[in-house]
Amino acid sequence: MTEMKEQFFNRLDSLSNGERAALRREAGIRLQDADSAALTAFYRCLPFAVDTYQESKWFAIACLRCLWEAGEAEGRPLEQIVAALIQSGELSASAAHRVETLLDTSWDSDGYMLSKLSRLVKLVRQKSDRKRIDFSALLDDLIRWNSDSQTVQRKWARAIFSGNNI
Repeated sequence: MTEMKEQFFNRLDSLSNGERAALRREAGIRLQDADSAALTAFYRCLPFAVDTYQESKWFAIACLRCLWEAGEAEGRPLEQIVAALIQSGELSASAAHRVETLLDTSWDSDGYMLSKLSRLVKLVRQKSDRKRIDFSALLDDLIRWNSDSQTVQRKWARAIFSGNNI
């Protein structure tokens, strides 16, 4: 899986500016609603071994990653960046509440969680001096998001809300 993700991210970084822009425009849009330019760029990068039922999560990550410049070093996990922004006061209590709502939302075909996640990523991009998110870790989290044990949601809650006075 690690090798597949590395291959995927390398291919994303090697796309032309136009192809990356096509993916960037689709950030927060479901795979089945994406335009043909974004689909073409995405399937050029997607490793063949990725299961069809996981493609929507890989597409979401591709679009969100293209919000940053190609080749920038991987950053920290999203939940750690959000925690730091909340602790510093750069994110308000209402943003913290939006994170709570996100943790209660499952990844479904309706795209509701995707829209909430993409808004959070865009907010982090705006507030954190464009610090890059560890998209590999975020992809792992999305793949396990609907697990009955909610390990991802607990990991995020622990990172974001433990010790914070929100």
